[in-house]
Amino acid sequence: MLWILPLNLPSLKLISLFVDRLFLGIFFILFISCEEKNKEHSIKFYAGPLLVSENLNTIYSDSTKVKMRLQAPVQTEFANGNQEYEKGLEVTFFEKDTIKKSYLRADVVFYNKQQDLYTAIGNVVLEDLVKHEKLNTEKLLWNRYEGRVFNNEFVKITTPTQILKGKGLTAKQDFSTYTILEPEGQIMDAASSDFF
Repeated sequence: MLWILPLNLPSLKLISLFVDRLFLGIFFILFISCEEKNKEHSIKFYAGPLLVSENLNTIYSDSTKVKMRLQAPVQTEFANGNQEYEKGLEVTFFEKDTIKKSYLRADVVFYNKQQDLYTAIGNVVLEDLVKHEKLNTEKLLWNRYEGRVFNNEFVKITTPTQILKGKGLTAKQDFSTYTILEPEGQIMDAASSDFF
């Protein structure tokens, strides 16, 4: 048997108000609990270094012949493949496996993986040990893939017979050939001791 209770208008308003408040309370609780779950599951990405190596000594070879050696007190590598050599880097280039051809050193070096480009900063020296020619500059870019170094900074090249200065340089990475983009000053002809 079904019982039907007679309800008057004030009772209906009271029930309607109670139901509205009940649904509002349930909605509020569900909303808060979903927000807390989202906070718990938010992913935070680590932007710091993935790997720090000390006393790095890396040798690059081709067909079992040593071509290059990288040495650094500290190397820091990041998730995107970029690297920092905050305590300096020295790169030695070899010819005929064991004969040192040239070397490059700098106070700080940054490697950009996306561009495959090294940026050497501070007391940068690139020296050809065979021809006894030395480049000094404050910033030098090195593209290992192309085998060249370059910059748009002041450069000073010291040879056995003269000192060359200018702005901007492009050269082979072993410093066997180079071009100063904007030479300045007088250049002495080594064969005749005349300036031109």
